[in-house]
Amino acid sequence: MRVFIIDASNMGPELQGGLIGVVGSTEPTAEEKKECVETVSRYAVDGWAIAADPRTPIGRLAAVTAETACVPFVAFNWVAERGGPAVGPSRGAAVRELT
Repeated sequence: MRVFIIDASNMGPELQGGLIGVVGSTEPTAEEKKECVETVSRYAVDGWAIAADPRTPIGRLAAVTAETACVPFVAFNWVAERGGPAVGPSRGAAVRELT
């Protein structure tokens, strides 16, 4: 699983607490699912919004975890459906992968 910090400074006020992107394998292991829930929960507690593709297993898990924590969720597939890349920064946005 990969986690990204996405610069949300030019986005709406509901994303000003921070935004992380979550991307995972198409067939996640139990350990990857656990890591997703723990990571999303940790950032959600601090008020971060979550971004992922809900069409993927990890994306759905991130979305449900964000919803449970009552933090905003941004679907990556919304960008893809409008002709953009499935996952990637918008023009001028800064993205930094967490390690």
